[in-house]
Amino acid sequence: MARPVSSIFELDTAVLFDLDNTLIDRDQACDRFFSFLLKTYFPRLEPEGTEWNDRMETLRALDQGGRGSKAAIYDHSFSDVPGMSPESFVELMRGKLASYASWSDGAEPLLKCLRARHHPMALVTNGSKSQRDKIDAIGASVYFDAVLISEEVGTAKPDPVIFRQAMSRLNAAPERSVFVGDSLEHDIVGARNAGMMTVFLNRNGVLEMDESLCDLVVSDLRELSDRVIGLEV
Repeated sequence: MARPVSSIFELDTAVLFDLDNTLIDRDQACDRFFSFLLKTYFPRLEPEGTEWNDRMETLRALDQGGRGSKAAIYDHSFSDVPGMSPESFVELMRGKLASYASWSDGAEPLLKCLRARHHPMALVTNGSKSQRDKIDAIGASVYFDAVLISEEVGTAKPDPVIFRQAMSRLNAAPERSVFVGDSLEHDIVGARNAGMMTVFLNRNGVLEMDESLCDLVVSDLRELSDRVIGLEV
């Protein structure tokens, strides 16, 4: 059962965030990257035409919201591009996605509010150096007391270990910590197994979920931001 926002975001509660499609609109960045690829390597395609849209949908499906294989995307659509190797494609994707990174709606106002309320904050994300490139691209590090990237710390969500490492860096107890993320499997289950409160960003309108895992469900960060900003300091 959902809890009141005021009981989750009490003063001094530690707030931990996911990155992709939570603080950063990764879907938008990915669409911009795929559009760049199609314009560059398939200039005959008419933007927003039938074949263009079909290829975009295929690329999105292969990407799986960042959980798919970059090698699979290369093999399916770009292995015939002269001079492009699987390695160069992976580096191109990582670099371009970082350059296209932008805040999700409501993200920065929420972080500014939480910082003004003196909440300890951490960012916990799965991935590699490219995640830090995204963080740097939007200037997010100024809001966080700790940043944990799975490749750097040697463990990944949903393993409770990475959540406990983040709380340890904040000197925060699980019962006084909340995790905000968009993945039930990686963010919400992992944080709950670490003993934390959870806020699920139900961006895709998931209808079937174990409600006992979520202390609060919101549609996006704009909704959460509006509710948290309305709390008394």
